Amino acid sequence: MGGKFGEAESTWRGRMARFREWTSTVAEFCRREGVSVPSFYQWRKRLEPATEPRSRGVSSPAGHASSLFVPVKVSSAPMAEIEFPSGVRVRVPATSVDAIRAAILAGGDPYREVPSC
Repeated sequence: MGGKFGEAESTWRGRMARFREWTSTVAEFCRREGVSVPSFYQWRKRLEPATEPRSRGVSSPAGHASSLFVPVKVSSAPMAEIEFPSGVRVRVPATSVDAIRAAILAGGDPYREVPSC
């Protein structure tokens, strides 16, 4: 790689190596290096396309740097809610026929003692 681009790439490879040892923010690093933050991210994307975005001060349990955003899986287990004339509401897993049956039977007799789970 020759010419202006080759020199720029070499310079930015050196910057990225220094950044890997840097312990502060990207903005502070760029200010110290005399480059813009957008340029930093463009060059990092160009030179290190296989790396994940890094954040400062947030680590995953394995000790690796992680993004400020973590994957979230939302799972809503279907629930059945039973409201008795007394105003008491009971929520049980809708997929458990035994739990629904026990809640209905327990609610049918307000004076009956309900066994603990």
